[in-house]
Amino acid sequence: MKPKTAWILLVAALTACGGDDPSGAPSTATGSAGAAGSAGAADRAGAAGESAGEPPTPESVLSTSQYDCSAKGPVAPPARPHAQGCVLDRGCKSRFVAGHRMANPFAPENTASALRAAILLGVDVAETDARLTKDGRVVLIHDAEIDRTFAGKGNVEDFTLDELRAIAVRVEPADPSGDFSCERVLTIEDAMAIARDKIVLEFETKRTPAGIAAAKYLRAEGLYGSAYVQCDATECKAIRAEVADVPISLRATALADLDLIDELQPVIVEVDPGETWLAADVRAKITGKGAKVFTNAFVVADVKALGSDDLSGYPAMFASGVDVLQTEFPHWALTALGRLPAKP
Repeated sequence: MKPKTAWILLVAALTACGGDDPSGAPSTATGSAGAAGSAGAADRAGAAGESAGEPPTPESVLSTSQYDCSAKGPVAPPARPHAQGCVLDRGCKSRFVAGHRMANPFAPENTASALRAAILLGVDVAETDARLTKDGRVVLIHDAEIDRTFAGKGNVEDFTLDELRAIAVRVEPADPSGDFSCERVLTIEDAMAIARDKIVLEFETKRTPAGIAAAKYLRAEGLYGSAYVQCDATECKAIRAEVADVPISLRATALADLDLIDELQPVIVEVDPGETWLAADVRAKITGKGAKVFTNAFVVADVKALGSDDLSGYPAMFASGVDVLQTEFPHWALTALGRLPAKP
């Protein structure tokens, strides 16, 4: 895993997710699941171990051979305290963990290996980023340019899918030691083939046409129970005009956006983790319409864990009224909730 100081600097920079913002920080959402009692018990079990030393590293939680290019066969999630479809079920209550860029500390971001790791951990939502290639294919890349995450240079939209597939994913020295040599750009089809019925995928709209294309794919393939599209108010309106019933997460950037809940019918509303957005009256506007509250742990629980090896920030954020909590360190949030899978 990356040194703590590097992670602290990275996480501190992640303050707003969406569009082409290079920081790529996510927002918040409240979660729900069928077994609220078992979720609460898991939280209490996790809390007992929060001060038991330094939080687990990716290598201590999963062997890379379980999810990297050498992994054999399909992967399956561990038991969760709620049903698989609970995240997108308006009547289902629980506490959901979302992995930013799938499971970033375990493998290069937005790769098949990172997605398999998220599934094995029992992450509830794997967040990823939707862009369009030159030939109109939906690919999962955060940045507008490939320079940071691929062994090449240029804008995603200037490559065809075949051209992108010829470029290897960049593996950093700080990544866990594993075999990531097979990793290439993921398409929406690739990701859903791995994720379906195992984890819910969030496709963050980077450009409106990509969000529309993702929504059309989910409708055509009957995947409304397995994924949703995240969008800001303007993007969501355009997506709804093309695909009226696709599950969406509204990324609220102003309090006035909450007045659009009746029109847009989001399953999730993503907000910042500050006091204004998590105030009881604001949360009531969201949950009163049947939507879940989603926020990010980046500058709150993640920073607390990085700085002092204290995982108590994760259950505390859920206790503040959050349903879905997005984190750079899903294994830490799952540890704090008592849901971490057994070590290999």
